[in-house]
Amino acid sequence: MLKTQKQGYKVNRFIFFLFIVLCVYIVDRYTKYLSSFVHGCLGICIKQSTNYGAAFNLLQGFEWTRALLIIVGIAVLFFTAFFYFRIDKKITILHLGLAFLFSGTLANMIDRIFYGFVIDFLTMPFNFPSFNIADLSNLAGVILLIIYLIKKK
Repeated sequence: MLKTQKQGYKVNRFIFFLFIVLCVYIVDRYTKYLSSFVHGCLGICIKQSTNYGAAFNLLQGFEWTRALLIIVGIAVLFFTAFFYFRIDKKITILHLGLAFLFSGTLANMIDRIFYGFVIDFLTMPFNFPSFNIADLSNLAGVILLIIYLIKKK
């Protein structure tokens, strides 16, 4: 492969990564802001809540939870970015999965750093923990990574 062609792939991957991260972050921030004004239920209910723990409110109530989750978040950000930029190919489902995982982790980690908790606002009409757009981004990232691994075999 030509050196200039390889550099072009890197630039395109970086722009793609930045685009995904900014889109997820902006939509997450905006929907969290709107959720403080809008309440209702149309299949999925909108009701703002705070989550001091991890997914499904795990580890809530422990003083060390916030620090642990920030450290884990930094590790996830580091490893997803590291692997994203190490892959020497055109943009693939793997790139998309890593970008979504990075974006969701970053958005929730920023909440945790500045507020001390994560703002959740989407709830199901049945007994299921509330979640937000960043959580959906993490879920999409994990699903795409699983699909990549299954297709790779």
